[in-house]
Amino acid sequence: MAFLFSGFYLIFLTSQSLSSLEEKLDPEQFIRCHKSYIIKTDAIRKLEVYGRWTYTVKLKDTEETALMTSEKYEEIKKRFL
Repeated sequence: MAFLFSGFYLIFLTSQSLSSLEEKLDPEQFIRCHKSYIIKTDAIRKLEVYGRWTYTVKLKDTEETALMTSEKYEEIKKRFL
């Protein structure tokens, strides 16, 4: 079972693996930010430190959050800065 945040309120429940979904999505619009999450990049509101190697992704217009690895954090910084 996998969850995919694709909009500001949309969460899809699917039996496909995240790897399978990731292959079908536009990498300019979506990022696999953690082994358990794929998020739409324009849904990111804020990134906060959660632990030594992990960040919390605050999403726009919702209380939903996702986790992000430090590796993906560096990738996001390069994309948007």
